[in-house]
Amino acid sequence: MKKAISIATLFLFAFSLQAQTTNEKFVKAMGKALSGMDTLKTSEQWLAASNNFERIAQKETKEWLPHYYVAFCQTMAFNMSQDKNMYELFAKRADDFVAKADALNPDNSEIYVLKSMISGLYIRINPMVNGQKYGPVAAMQLEKAKILDPENPRTYMQEGATLLFTPAQWGGDKVKAKATLETAAAKYEAFKPATSIHPNWGKKTNGMFMEMANK
Repeated sequence: MKKAISIATLFLFAFSLQAQTTNEKFVKAMGKALSGMDTLKTSEQWLAASNNFERIAQKETKEWLPHYYVAFCQTMAFNMSQDKNMYELFAKRADDFVAKADALNPDNSEIYVLKSMISGLYIRINPMVNGQKYGPVAAMQLEKAKILDPENPRTYMQEGATLLFTPAQWGGDKVKAKATLETAAAKYEAFKPATSIHPNWGKKTNGMFMEMANK
C-alpha cells in the first residue's frame, strides 16, 4: 500500500513539474512576443506580431491570451493600414480570434473591450450600412466590460475614444469624451496587470486622446 502511495506521489510530482515547465516556456514565449509592441507603427509590423502570437496559440491551445493578442494585433493592423481592401480581412480575423479567446475565458473584461473595438472596425468599413447594426453591439460590449471589471482603464479609454471620434449627430460628445478619458487616466495610474503577459496597453494612447479632446 505504501509503495502504491509513493508511486502515485511521484507521478503527481512529475506531472506538476512538467506543467510548471510548460507554463514557464509559455510565459517566456509570450514575453518575447510582447517585447517591443509599444514601438510598432506600421500595419506590416503588427501583422508580424500577430503571426508570433498565432504560432504560440497553435501550441498552447488552452491559453486565451495568445488568441487575444492575435485579435488585438489584427485590430491594430487595421488601424495602421492604408489599404481599404484589407479592412474586411483584418476585422474578420480579429473577430475569429477574439471569439476563441472568449470561449477559453468567458466573461473577461479585457476580451469585451476588444470585442467592442472590433465592432467599431466594422462600422468604419461602412458607417452607413454597419452603423445601425454594430453601434449598439459595441456599446453593449463596452458596458459589459465595465460591469465585469469597473477598474479596467481600457474600458474608459475606448468609451472616451468613441465619444471623441463619433460625429455629434451620431452621439459623439467632446466634453464627455474628455471627462471619460480623464477617468481612464486615473484608472491607468492605479492599474496593475494580473501577470507580466496580461493586457497592460493603452496608457500612452489615452494621453494622446486627451490632448486631442483638449483642443
